Amino acid sequence: MGNEVKIKLTDAQKAKIRQATGQNHSEVRVENIFASPTVSAPAASSSLKATRAMRAAKSMRAAKSMRAAKSMRAAKSMRAAKSMKAAKSMRAAKSMKAAKSMRAAKSMRAAKSMRAAKSMRAAKAMRAAKAMRAAKAL
Repeated sequence: MGNEVKIKLTDAQKAKIRQATGQNHSEVRVENIFASPTVSAPAASSSLKATRAMRAAKSMRAAKSMRAAKSMRAAKSMRAAKSMKAAKSMRAAKSMKAAKSMRAAKSMRAAKSMRAAKSMRAAKAMRAAKAMRAAKAL
């Protein structure tokens, strides 16, 4: 291990490593500089695995919340559509009732005017008959 080099990290470098891996490191070790350089930090392989696991967990959570948000939007639009249909059918029912009552009122008025016309004719006929009888009696 005569070819080992330790590099002290600055605060900015420490912060970057902490942000990326979630671990605190004060130095970086480089071994075998001339043969095959390997850069390592204390427990580097475990921190790499931890970082990957953390990223996977975050993306999993993001995907779940995305799905939840989409299903929430879908549920809201479904509810809105249902209430819209209900409101439309309510309006249709009200207008149907209004139309029926309108027709009923018109037919009622027509029936009344019909009865009035018939009674008017009957009264005229009665008066005419009385006048005829009175004329015959003379």
